[in-house]
Amino acid sequence: MSSKKLDNLRAFCMNRWPEKMGATHGVEHWDRVAKFGQMLCQGGADMDVILAFAYLHDSERQNNSIDDEHGSRASAFIDTIRDTELRELSDEQIRKLKRACELHTIEHRTGDITIDTCFDADRMDLLRVGIMPDPKRMATKRGVELVSDPYYEVYYQEICTHYNQENKNNIIK
Repeated sequence: MSSKKLDNLRAFCMNRWPEKMGATHGVEHWDRVAKFGQMLCQGGADMDVILAFAYLHDSERQNNSIDDEHGSRASAFIDTIRDTELRELSDEQIRKLKRACELHTIEHRTGDITIDTCFDADRMDLLRVGIMPDPKRMATKRGVELVSDPYYEVYYQEICTHYNQENKNNIIK
């Protein structure tokens, strides 16, 4: 997915996100999931799917609490933007993206490196709600390594600070 297409997908999702939902599952979270996905991507994982997942996996949430069906709704929503926002993705990439969105809160791992990387990229941002990611619940070897690091919490804070500074600089430009 080209940088321009990814920016368009991000803007599209951001414009649809209800202001009342805030940042817990919104664009700040999505951007960090994208960043974590880039850090985790290896061994044949499909970066285009991982980045699309970052912006779509929580896009159909109806609240910031328990919303067991948001993954299924996100998966179904993908069909409605298949020929527009996601037209660069192949049928196989769409299949993986839909599966990752649908299962991201109910499965620990699938054995598919792309989908499992999506899961871990989302889990690595659990600290935003005060939950330290559990290495036993990570789906990729790299995810286990990163969250097992005794300095993971410090590293996470550095990523958040860097993200906030980048956004501040973009607003000033």
